[in-house]
Amino acid sequence: MLLKTNKETILYLIIVLLITELIMLTFFPGIINAVKDSGKTDENLCVPDPGYTEEAWREHMSHHPEMYKECLK
Repeated sequence: MLLKTNKETILYLIIVLLITELIMLTFFPGIINAVKDSGKTDENLCVPDPGYTEEAWREHMSHHPEMYKECLK
């Protein structure tokens, strides 16, 4: 009985974590880029990611002025 309860608890915890992650990604879709860009150096931060044009990258950076302040000067 106790073993089944522990498995159910772990399962419910995993489900709650997955739902929380989906909600976070729904309300903050740019969080993936923020995490990905957080480890870049200042030199690499201003270079467009693959798939971005220079204009599209500048527009992306303008939405996050606190993160790309060195690039937007």
